[in-house]
Amino acid sequence: MKRILLSLLISCAAHGQEIGIYSEFLRFNPYGEVVRPDREWTPREILSPAVPRNGHLSVHVVVTVPTGTNYFLYAGQSPSDTVDIKVYREHFVPCGVDYCPEWLTEQRLPSFGAMPESIYRIPGQTTRCYLFDIHVPRDVPPRRVRVEALLKVGYWLVAPMELRVIAPELPDTGTLPRSEDLAPLEARSSDTALRQLNRYLFGLPPEIPPAILRVRDILQRNAAEDMLLAKNLGYRNPQLNLLAATPLVYPQTGAEWYLRVRDLIYRYTH
Repeated sequence: MKRILLSLLISCAAHGQEIGIYSEFLRFNPYGEVVRPDREWTPREILSPAVPRNGHLSVHVVVTVPTGTNYFLYAGQSPSDTVDIKVYREHFVPCGVDYCPEWLTEQRLPSFGAMPESIYRIPGQTTRCYLFDIHVPRDVPPRRVRVEALLKVGYWLVAPMELRVIAPELPDTGTLPRSEDLAPLEARSSDTALRQLNRYLFGLPPEIPPAILRVRDILQRNAAEDMLLAKNLGYRNPQLNLLAATPLVYPQTGAEWYLRVRDLIYRYTH
């Protein structure tokens, strides 16, 4: 079975079909490149991300296929029906001299796609982007869950990750204030998360978006959930203060610096 899967992967790569899973802070343009504000020297591999119970994990799923290709996108998990997965299509909008994924449309699976996009044609487009928004129900015990993004183009191509459900349970977010506290589209994607981190450091409650309509709404909501879990660290935690200064001290850093904030919070809430 492993040999068969390997041969399929080699075949897909040879013909330009690719599917990959990336962190929520790496936005891709229609040409299969990370948008300039988010670029990292060494992007983090999303192999075994952690997520608390009643919390969310969001990842970009990037599909690159030749012009004229039709495909179907699926989402799989094992054990089945363990987590809730919403799949959104990301719609590109002009973003400085580039295109950024911004507006979201929820998809029924399997989701049919074609290259280039039929509604809004972008010259030279090779890539379409999706967002997998994964919610872990409260009653799921700590465990590992295999989640897959599957691409069918006459054959199958699989991008897997192993989600680690951790013990902390996220409090109810229904009572949090609602506000669109978003950084500009042209800024680093992490700048939206930084706004929630700064609220926390100043002793303010996190804010969640009124609705999930954009990629930046997902970023705001997820950072707000992180700050709910951060209460055990204390508002003047020196490590959090130091991490919050990262974009100022290292202005050329990419957007994934915020993942170190999440790592710190999860480390102290196990």
